[in-house]
Amino acid sequence: MLAVLARERGARVTTVEPDDRKVQPLKDIRAVIGFDDVLRGEFDAITIVDVLYKVPLADWDPLLARCAARLRAGGRLLIKEQDPTARFKNSWNRLQESLATLLGLTLGEAFSYEAPEAFAARLARHGFSTTWRRVDFGYPHPHILYIATASPAPQR
Repeated sequence: MLAVLARERGARVTTVEPDDRKVQPLKDIRAVIGFDDVLRGEFDAITIVDVLYKVPLADWDPLLARCAARLRAGGRLLIKEQDPTARFKNSWNRLQESLATLLGLTLGEAFSYEAPEAFAARLARHGFSTTWRRVDFGYPHPHILYIATASPAPQR
């Protein structure tokens, strides 16, 4: 988990997770059971890992706006999601996630995806400069990493 890696590098870490089963094994990491609206303050970095695809598209812009408002100037928003343009890998992911949802292993019902170029444009509308790259070599899922940097003088 990214929170554990960040803590090992000396960062002060807060994990926000609506499913308490996923944070119980974390040691020495402040965990908040809930959603992002329970946090206040500014952050140097925010990570969203394998979350957006379970959030309806209509809720993406409000979430990204809250991230932009909470990041310090020059802060980073790291998002790891699935690439729907990798059709075979994406189909495999949908099958696996459908089973996980059916078994109650994950929360959310949506399967929301956006092509990398469209998602980078969405991030730009929120004031981020963004790069992205596939990080799925050797994996059955179409992992893609977005690195979005908050503008030097964010609009608040």
